[in-house]
Amino acid sequence: MDITIHNLQNKISIGHVIPGAIKKAVRQTLKKESLLKNSRIAICLVSHQRIRKINLKYLGKDTLTDVISFDLTDETLKSKGGIAADIIISTQAAISNARIFKTSCLYELLLYVVHGLLHVLGYNDSNKKQSRLMQQKAQAILKKINAHP
Repeated sequence: MDITIHNLQNKISIGHVIPGAIKKAVRQTLKKESLLKNSRIAICLVSHQRIRKINLKYLGKDTLTDVISFDLTDETLKSKGGIAADIIISTQAAISNARIFKTSCLYELLLYVVHGLLHVLGYNDSNKKQSRLMQQKAQAILKKINAHP
């Protein structure tokens, strides 16, 4: 498994703790889906401005968001039981939502990592039932890695 983290923002100092926690969240999410071996995941931490530009360019939405995920899995990788994905995360959204929901920035970042990966794995949150299932899965994964609000 290959997990890379690209820090393209300056709102949160990521140090050594955040990359380790992010990698742990990725591994636990993929472990739940039995996709540990051949997966390649890139996590990009970006500003509000950059995620808005990405949202407009690739999804046609001129709005801010907390996380965007791109499934880059090809048939060869899929046949080997792996996935490839880019997960784009707004650190400013993490800061803002941490204040609103009385959680930590790290918790918000990990939630976005898991949420983005769940989308790549085929889960979606387009209605209440599916959204609730995704939230339950994300909470179970975060609990498993001892990530607390």
